[in-house]
Amino acid sequence: MIVAVLDVNVVISAVLAALGFPRQIVDALRAGRFVAVTSAGMVAEVETKLRLPRISRRYRLTEDDVVWAVDLLSSFARVVVVPAQEVMVVTGDPEDDLVLATCRLSRADYLVTGDRGLLDLGSYAGTAIVPPREFLTILRQGVTGADQ
Repeated sequence: MIVAVLDVNVVISAVLAALGFPRQIVDALRAGRFVAVTSAGMVAEVETKLRLPRISRRYRLTEDDVVWAVDLLSSFARVVVVPAQEVMVVTGDPEDDLVLATCRLSRADYLVTGDRGLLDLGSYAGTAIVPPREFLTILRQGVTGADQ
């Protein structure tokens, strides 16, 4: 089974755009087509960003939207513990470095992200870093990170 970390931006995009690639990935997760992994810090980051006034007002988010995202990660993703000392400075962005630590500690096959800086890495500690559209293709083909 494919194991993937969904970056914070992918989860937020799934909330904001019901028809985009990130929402299709969430639908695949809910259908059991892959195993998602996250960390408490990533869940907190999703919640914090969705509650930002500039995001919640612009997209007219409700409390239900925020709860949906947090519940999605709590219910459908395996939460790994990421101790602070395990978060290495790789990108210089603490949020991205937390995501990379989550990938490394969970031994994820894929990190799904729209973050250009992370995508430019290509891979990290055995985890392939791919955009949402490519991940959907991978899911259709049933390719694991080691096969790529």
